[in-house]
Amino acid sequence: MNIPLLVSPQWLKDNLNNPQIQVIENPWNEDSYQKAHISSALCSPTNPYLKRYDDNGEKTQYVMDSVEFLAVCSDLGLKRDKHYIIYDDYHGLFAARFWSVCRYFGVDNISILDGSWRGWLDQNYPVSSLLKSPEPGTDIDINPHATHFIGWKELKSIYQNPEVQLWDTRREGEYFGTDETENPRQGHIPGAMHLSWSGLLMEATREGEPRFLKSRKDLDIILTDLGLCRDKTIVTYCQSGIRAAFCIFVLEMLGYPHHRLYDASMGEWSSLDSTPLVL
Repeated sequence: MNIPLLVSPQWLKDNLNNPQIQVIENPWNEDSYQKAHISSALCSPTNPYLKRYDDNGEKTQYVMDSVEFLAVCSDLGLKRDKHYIIYDDYHGLFAARFWSVCRYFGVDNISILDGSWRGWLDQNYPVSSLLKSPEPGTDIDINPHATHFIGWKELKSIYQNPEVQLWDTRREGEYFGTDETENPRQGHIPGAMHLSWSGLLMEATREGEPRFLKSRKDLDIILTDLGLCRDKTIVTYCQSGIRAAFCIFVLEMLGYPHHRLYDASMGEWSSLDSTPLVL
């Protein structure tokens, strides 16, 4: 099957009983899966950020390592001959994070459900409260692509390169430093363009309404108006690599060939003495 990166609720409903398709929820709220989920869906067994934890049990700014990711694959029973549709309870934000980490480790049989949980629920499609346990074990090969991510030292050395464009995907107040945050320093990386990740979603007209991605045509116009160029390397960042991962997904879906995720993002950059920030 030729399955696109983004699938509609209708597509998933039509393919829900296909044995080659498995749905996985990567919930932000850990209780959401237990309350109700898409029929036959599995639940991701790890933190929704897929981040590494230190020896004290504190979440770090960095993506989990290969051993941890392989354990997630095994716990979910991921197989090379299946295709996985990921959704969440937050407009696709954490589904895109799951996709981006899979992509980093070389796992590409992954798509995202447009509209996520609310989009499915809004159509009155099948849901369940039965907790499904996967058959553990995996034949997935882990092959990290280091160039998909970028670290602060490399970013500091290239952020002024005219062939590199920076996209700050946070809220406007975070970008301009007017919002109160936990960061020791406020502002954005010099030269970074600003567009919040949520600006890529259709507006909700009522409370609880699903927010689907805007049309490809509209997204192309938005990113072109922002100033992004297909012949340049685009680096996305936010606070901790979650919103920025969502925007990497959109760039990939639209066919932008060169894009990288600053995974540690402002949580790291703002805490370093030698990294520039402007308001």
